Amino acid sequence: MTHRFFPWTALVLAAFASASPLAAQEATDGRREVNVERYGIRVRTPQAWQLISWGEEDRAFVLRLPQEADSPVGYVACELGVAPDSLEAFLARQREDDEAERQRPQPRFELTRNALEPIDAAEYGEELASQLGQRLVSEWTHRGDDGSRWYERRVRVISDDTLYTFILATDEAHYEAYRLDFEEMLVGARFTPPRTGVRRMPGGFWMQQEYRFALRLPDGWKPAFGPSDKALFFATGASHDAFTDNLLVLASPAAPLALEELRTALPDAIRAEDSRAEVSSRVVAQGEGQALETVIHTRRGELRISILERRFQGKDRNYEVKFTCQTEEFGRIEEALRQALDSFREAPEASPKTVL
Repeated sequence: MTHRFFPWTALVLAAFASASPLAAQEATDGRREVNVERYGIRVRTPQAWQLISWGEEDRAFVLRLPQEADSPVGYVACELGVAPDSLEAFLARQREDDEAERQRPQPRFELTRNALEPIDAAEYGEELASQLGQRLVSEWTHRGDDGSRWYERRVRVISDDTLYTFILATDEAHYEAYRLDFEEMLVGARFTPPRTGVRRMPGGFWMQQEYRFALRLPDGWKPAFGPSDKALFFATGASHDAFTDNLLVLASPAAPLALEELRTALPDAIRAEDSRAEVSSRVVAQGEGQALETVIHTRRGELRISILERRFQGKDRNYEVKFTCQTEEFGRIEEALRQALDSFREAPEASPKTVL
């Protein structure tokens, strides 16, 4: 389990300054709207919760909670991720993490709740209950070196093939009060499809709108919301419990690539970082030029994964295009992945038809 702590800043972003369709309600019930359209999430929160981060990397928002200055934590956040095949996979993973933590001489946290719950239509409304279906609620008790305790509550839901994780982290004194506000925020949440920055093109291509490159995806793959701002294009394939096959496209300023030198040096560099990695590299054709193609077989915990990537120089920039799959799935679709890589092209004059 990864715990993330966010540096607090004095800057309140302009998101609250814009006109809100709920402005009349804000004036009477002490709540305000946080609407992050690109991430597909809109919630209403107490006005005292200070917005300190909005639409950064995989975080739709982070809000600071008012409490004592010496409190170890105090925030509410919403993070986006690749949706697993089901929430049951996360439930099982957290049980395993908790068991591993219990084996430590001095456990840092204790998982006190980890349960799947149906979305109650009477509380959430028929529309949201039908859209989400169920949620995974997990709670931890953390203990500081001084014996103090603080609590973390995470509620995960899946909407539009995206995993939304809502996080409440607060000290013991404020937990019960903020938990009620947190639940009220979730009841009023509204979800729309996150913006992927990708358009459907003629001929089965998907085009990145800002950077104007396009490629075809293997059958069954589709664009998805990227895990970070560095991902210019992100897509997902088959899900395997908590892991989902994925495609990632990165770019950097155009510069000549010494492909033969990379072919020799890159495998050693990868093995130096991952001693279990099996790596092979070769130079292949890529459009009118060439690319360095690298195949990596390794493990992430008990999961066997395979990576197929190409690095090449385009007209406008250098690209790194990377497929990451469960190894068994990779063996089945390896040729389809290479066909997708071969289809990559810069498309400055492309004319989109259907907008995602």
